[in-house]
Amino acid sequence: MPSSENRRTSKACDPCKRRKVKCNGQTRCQQCTHAGLPCTYTTSLPDQPRKKAVRRGTVIAECRTLTSKSTNADSSLAPRVLSPHVPQSIASHPNPAFFLELLSDYEQYVYPMSPVITADSIHEMIMDMTDSTDAGSFAYIFAAVTMDLTRSEPVQDAPATRDRIAMLLTRSLELRRPLGLDSQPSVMHVMRDVFTEMSCMTLRRPELGHMYLREAISLLYMLNAHSEDDLARLDLEPRARLQRAYWECFIHERFTALTYHRPTCLNPLKALPDHDVSLPADVEIGFNSCIKNFCLVDRQFLDFWLGDRSGVTAGWVEEKQSQLEDIDWHCEVLQLPKMQQADLIITRHWLRTLTWQMGLSNTLLSSSPGSSILLSLSFPLRLSNQLRQFLTTIPRDLVGIHGSGILKKLFEIASTIADVVIHTPYTPGDDTVQRIHDILFLKKFVYSFAGLQSLWPELLTEKFEMIRDKYPGIKEMELLV
Repeated sequence: MPSSENRRTSKACDPCKRRKVKCNGQTRCQQCTHAGLPCTYTTSLPDQPRKKAVRRGTVIAECRTLTSKSTNADSSLAPRVLSPHVPQSIASHPNPAFFLELLSDYEQYVYPMSPVITADSIHEMIMDMTDSTDAGSFAYIFAAVTMDLTRSEPVQDAPATRDRIAMLLTRSLELRRPLGLDSQPSVMHVMRDVFTEMSCMTLRRPELGHMYLREAISLLYMLNAHSEDDLARLDLEPRARLQRAYWECFIHERFTALTYHRPTCLNPLKALPDHDVSLPADVEIGFNSCIKNFCLVDRQFLDFWLGDRSGVTAGWVEEKQSQLEDIDWHCEVLQLPKMQQADLIITRHWLRTLTWQMGLSNTLLSSSPGSSILLSLSFPLRLSNQLRQFLTTIPRDLVGIHGSGILKKLFEIASTIADVVIHTPYTPGDDTVQRIHDILFLKKFVYSFAGLQSLWPELLTEKFEMIRDKYPGIKEMELLV
């Protein structure tokens, strides 16, 4: 006979119904015990139409009501100075249920990509936020970044959500306190800055975001996260967590350098984070795969991208493309959940596109039949076909939840492929038809995210119009506009 823990219950408690999570039907169920929620059961009512059912997330409305009295969602992101008479206990926080409701989404969508602060740790901070400004500040920025990264559409297309994220970010900044002379930062402070940077980028404040990323890096130096000797003195779990926080900042700094042309100061650690048994296996593999992606953006890559490219050689381009084509890496990534695959594989295609651009800028590429495919002018067309094959295997929503960063990568890839199609000589045949079908698919996919069109309203459209004019005999070309 199955045990009581394994039997499925035909009746879920009220909070589990509302949050749409699995309930074990006990007097106080496991989910409510974990989330600190009151576990209640009401008499079943006749089934209602789905559109009349209580929607998950309605408690957010309470947050908006409570916080609108003190914060204007349309105000500047700069923090307001709190009155010195404001007590440490802030009584205007929303009901903790607002934050607790977001924990399952955080654990499923945010933590796998930033595996540093666990949902259990955030639960403790939520319970302590009335008495601790640090806990309150982190709770608000956790809510902001979770709302951002659990949407399949960019927040630019949802003004109410964008304003809500801005409000949560502002409240987090209001509760921050500067470090005193005797203060010691923690990993929580580092990740609070990282989440603040991510929220600023979402709200199109990259300069402010970069400032908080630099602050996070400064805190890492204060924690001696760069020192092997100091790391070795820590126990395994805190050491691995600090290492992951370091690599998280490394990844964000490399992305910022490539996207916004900002200088970097972090060097890679000598090894991946230590194995932590508390970390789910797929999360650890996925995060390590992300580290491997950005470790290929080494100092020479950055120097070429940000400065003088006269030193770029055909050998360097070919070697870097070979590293990015690592079959073992791809096989490992394809074993991960689709959400992690989306970020990792699109990022690698983006890095291959940037490498190709550097070879092109130094006139190292060739269109001759005997040239290496890695040094071919048509190389991005090969990437477009590979990317199309991959994107057809994953739900579109699992791409959108990665936020504005993934849109920037997709834009760069699509723009480069469009340039190649425009400038490649027209040679009628099966290859041309395949090429057109690939670009049509990519155009349809990237334009399905309205936020991408709002970020670059004309550039891609003009390029697609040029492609249509170049191939007037192919009827599918009308779909490009």
